[in-house]
Amino acid sequence: MPAVSASNLNVIALISGGKDSFFSLLHCQSNGHTVVALANLCPPSLPGTKSNGVIQTETLPDEDDFNSYMYQTAGHSVIPLYEEALDIPLYRHEISGSAINTERSYAPALDNPSSSEHDETESLIPLLQKVMLAHPGANAVSTGAILSDYQRTRVESVATRLGLVSLSYLWQYPNLPPNSETSLLDHMATVRQESRIIKVASGGLDASNLWENVADESTRQRLITAMGRFGGGKGGAFLGEGGEYETLAIDGPAPLWKKRIVIEEGDMEICKGGGGSALLRIKEAKLIPKVDAPSVDSPYPALIIPYPLDKEFDALLISLRTQQSPGPRLETPELPLDGTHSEEAFGSKISNQDINCPWLLVQDTRLQSLSNLIAPEAGPSAAVQMTAIATIIAAVSPFALEGAVFATILLRSMADFAEVNRLYGALFRNPNPPARVTIACGDTLPHNVEIMISFIFDSGSRDNRKGLHVQSMSYWAPANIGPYSQAISVPMRLNPSASTASLVFVAGQIPLVPASMELVDDSTSVFRRYQVQCVLSLQHLWRIGKAMDVNWWTGGIAFIAGNHAVERKALCAWNSWDEANCPTEGSDSTGEEQQMDMWDRVNGPMRNLSIIREEQPSLPDIGAIDSDSEIEGVRPPFFAVQVHELPRGSDIEWVGQGVAYGSAFVGEYQTGSFTTRYCLIKNVGTSITYVSIPESSPDKNLQEQLLACFEEGARICRLHGNIERTHATVYTARPLSHFDRTNAQFIPCKGLWGPYGEKLALGAVIRREVFQL
Repeated sequence: MPAVSASNLNVIALISGGKDSFFSLLHCQSNGHTVVALANLCPPSLPGTKSNGVIQTETLPDEDDFNSYMYQTAGHSVIPLYEEALDIPLYRHEISGSAINTERSYAPALDNPSSSEHDETESLIPLLQKVMLAHPGANAVSTGAILSDYQRTRVESVATRLGLVSLSYLWQYPNLPPNSETSLLDHMATVRQESRIIKVASGGLDASNLWENVADESTRQRLITAMGRFGGGKGGAFLGEGGEYETLAIDGPAPLWKKRIVIEEGDMEICKGGGGSALLRIKEAKLIPKVDAPSVDSPYPALIIPYPLDKEFDALLISLRTQQSPGPRLETPELPLDGTHSEEAFGSKISNQDINCPWLLVQDTRLQSLSNLIAPEAGPSAAVQMTAIATIIAAVSPFALEGAVFATILLRSMADFAEVNRLYGALFRNPNPPARVTIACGDTLPHNVEIMISFIFDSGSRDNRKGLHVQSMSYWAPANIGPYSQAISVPMRLNPSASTASLVFVAGQIPLVPASMELVDDSTSVFRRYQVQCVLSLQHLWRIGKAMDVNWWTGGIAFIAGNHAVERKALCAWNSWDEANCPTEGSDSTGEEQQMDMWDRVNGPMRNLSIIREEQPSLPDIGAIDSDSEIEGVRPPFFAVQVHELPRGSDIEWVGQGVAYGSAFVGEYQTGSFTTRYCLIKNVGTSITYVSIPESSPDKNLQEQLLACFEEGARICRLHGNIERTHATVYTARPLSHFDRTNAQFIPCKGLWGPYGEKLALGAVIRREVFQL
């Protein structure tokens, strides 16, 4: 996959004739890209001929609506007219094969390539190769995917193999500001894109809805009324995401559209099918010039680009910049505003030079771990050590990587990232590789260690996990163009049901503008830049969490790079976390209903349910917290961790872990002079504990205090079960030599802070699995 450029991509536009693929073209052009070709997959039999801008077809059987999971073919006989209507070359190829792989996330069958050749997805390869041969400069492909993982992952799989950047500017569009189920249709109306309904299949629609313009206000109201009788436009139904209806675009704004398509009433035939479905068969269509169509490119002043911040995060940024904080706050220490700090803030006293972290394997649990993998003996470079670490993994647990759900990669320098990433990516062959966080620790890593890796594995069936690996550029969240997923969700029972609580691992999020994949910036001041980066990357975490049905965070980590005003930045990160986790009015829901796309409706465990949640879950969802919890008004735990460098030179990277479909009991216990908070995920016996040991604790007592926390946490867990297994991650700026009896994953850092800007000597995240007899 080539490096993603912010602009000037040469785009191959995949079109089906439907509204979404053409609206996506407007956004491609608006973001500075050039559409060099149109590409379409059609049924094996091509009906109709084009002569002088007129398409004529014969009356055919069901070939007009080829049965495909992946491609819209209704109205395909009109497709040849788009070449002249848009004055962009059109390339077509016949669909071959069928939907052999019906998994939500797609990858070719590497072990049996012949089987993949017969999957209809693979028809995209000869089509795009044909276009790339004619247009050697083509380097991107666009789709109209909105909510369907099924469609998006298949295009991304092909694009990656052909070295094309995938663009899906409509991805998650209903969940972008203004967060309306009909916003996409509203915005199409604003630019006067005209798309007519040519097929209806469900959702209370019938033949009377055929040939209505979905951009008309009257049509949108009819859709709302009709679908309201069947549970109402949920899960993208207003947009036809579940196959409720299909459309044919016949006109749109100049300069993209040079001519419009005209189909007379007598040239359409209604064909009714079973279950109330109906299709318009087009017999003849023609082109007519648009009035006053400009001959040169110009911007689309009416095109609405979704606002980059959701209203909650826009308010959060305003709050940070006006230094107004909602809700009660503890008094915070006076912090320097000019970037001056004590040496302790920089971790200058850290000395891990002669310490060698032993790797740690935790088994016999649902979630297993392999921590602190290093190989300094392999050679001096990070790439050589990465290769050796891969060998270690294969020797210890050859099948472990199949179940990897989260990885922590610690580098000495980000200069090694590209080569390490290439070697790391070769470890994973299946869709949805593990979520991960990558940071550079500088000289806080042990002597001669250029890379340290830790993994968390799921021992359950891969079929029960849910992954989110969006590789397309969009307005939603940064594309993960590489070997890691935005998030992996693991049900906390080996034989889960649709309502089993899950633990969601979300990858580290840096403040990239999704549509350009460039770091957001504010040149006004260094700290203002940090504030907007803090808020945008936190929003990425939230949007991914909502897409994965997270209703409560078990905790959050803000990695902060560099040495400038770190204490002030740590406090800013806490204020952001605190405010973002403040429950809002109406944020109490049961968390039991799940969002479904087309794959879920046909194949998923909830395929027999008729109820689909109308919108994404509230986050935080106060209904997810058990009413008997010991703490009122609690915020999920938080650490701010100072490191040497972050990817792309970012100032901050947020990482979170959440609970989906479950409720939690939140409590705390006292160990010595400090308080530890924990979150017990109910009915599945998993607890997440955050331990904060203040900076005032002397080095010689740190390990004893930490071990005492381990034991007290184990005692509390035994109140809920009889056996417990533990995995701990320890963040500390103190020498690792002080933890020779601590079995944990270590993340050495330059400084550490907790809520309200409290300086810490150590922070630990402890996950326990409690088993009932």
